[in-house]
Amino acid sequence: MRRCALALAFTTSCADAPRAEPALDQPPVRGNCQPDDEDDDSWADCVDTIEPAPGVAHGHDRLPDIVLGPPVPGPAGAGSTDVASLGCGGTITVAFAGDGIVDGPGPDLLVFENPFVIPGGTFGEPAQVLASDDGETWWPFPCAVDGSARGCAGMTAVELAAATLPLDPDRAGGDSFDLAAVGLQRATWVRLLDRTAEHYGDNMWCRGPAGGFDLDALAAVGP
Repeated sequence: MRRCALALAFTTSCADAPRAEPALDQPPVRGNCQPDDEDDDSWADCVDTIEPAPGVAHGHDRLPDIVLGPPVPGPAGAGSTDVASLGCGGTITVAFAGDGIVDGPGPDLLVFENPFVIPGGTFGEPAQVLASDDGETWWPFPCAVDGSARGCAGMTAVELAAATLPLDPDRAGGDSFDLAAVGLQRATWVRLLDRTAEHYGDNMWCRGPAGGFDLDALAAVGP
């Protein structure tokens, strides 16, 4: 179902929303995972690649399982440590099995990081989301790194308990994305590109083995 959407070029369109401009600098998938077409749950099914910043390794010894399946929320108001960190500028690429992510009414994809509550708001380390239906051409969702982080992943706290199903975008927390915004009817692949340094204007949150964006889970909401 197509709706009015804000395209990447920040022009408003309705009905059959045109595709955003592709991200020509993004490499294709490497074929390191083949999602099982029989697996029809909501969660990401395999990790194709992770390319973290140098020195960043938190959670990598538990890949791929640590980013597959439901998120594991931390204590109330705090972020989870059940995550894989990317570091500043790092990327991770995952695939969804079965029908993948299908465009329907409302959000189609949820991304769960580990932001936590601070006085006056929430602290998060943002990443830009890119989707692909063929693993070669990538369609980037707008991600404002001018201080607002509007449209980025990693800025909304996780509310979903790990065992809570069915998945409800209005109650789960995390950051939601609508494929119509980039003109896709379906996507199999999702890539996350850390934008923490651009967002904060320095490398303060890039340091250490857990620097930058911390991925907990991704979910296809379903048509």
